[in-house]
Amino acid sequence: MKINKQINQGVNSLLLFFSGWSASPRLFEPIQAAADQDVWIVSDYRDMQWEGKLAGYERIDLLAWSMGVGVVEELFARGIFSGITFTSATAINGTPFPVHDSYGIPEAIFRGTLDHLNEEGLRRFNRRMCGSRAVLAMYEAVPPRPLEEVREELAALYILFGSQERSTPVFPWHKAVISSHDLIFPTSNQEAWWQPRLPVIHIEGSHYPFHLFTHWKEILAL
Repeated sequence: MKINKQINQGVNSLLLFFSGWSASPRLFEPIQAAADQDVWIVSDYRDMQWEGKLAGYERIDLLAWSMGVGVVEELFARGIFSGITFTSATAINGTPFPVHDSYGIPEAIFRGTLDHLNEEGLRRFNRRMCGSRAVLAMYEAVPPRPLEEVREELAALYILFGSQERSTPVFPWHKAVISSHDLIFPTSNQEAWWQPRLPVIHIEGSHYPFHLFTHWKEILAL
């Protein structure tokens, strides 16, 4: 696991963002932060080693997208966030069950992506994730992470989330944001998990929605 500290001024407020599988942290550099806010982007889930120190922050707003939602649950279950109170915690287009036929990515689809992960397979995934040529062009304008690295990451996530029954989620999420046309974490699967449990905010778009926002506070305000 890597933490890219895009803004690290040592102020009292932190925006902590857990990214999705294969996404480069550079994708999120254009999103602006408040003047008194640090921004950390967490990615590369080939291991679950956490090295971030959160105790010095008075305010921590947590956002997790896609596979990052499951990663937050895993870290919480391991006691990583013990003693930390999050000011807000928002799940975006993901659930605590990243590999699940009813609540996450159906296992056959997840396994098929892993088994056929070459350059063309990754491009097909990106097309489904972005939902339109215009969004795909913006996404692919950022240099990608190495293919072998993201293959290792997906394999590690499958071992973590696909080979065992998940325990009952316990992380205290505040709300969930769900895109209307998510072809990765099916919209209906997300709704099936979140709607009985949390406030749900619906937005128009695909699995990758970050082109819709210019400032982190816009996402926090959903």
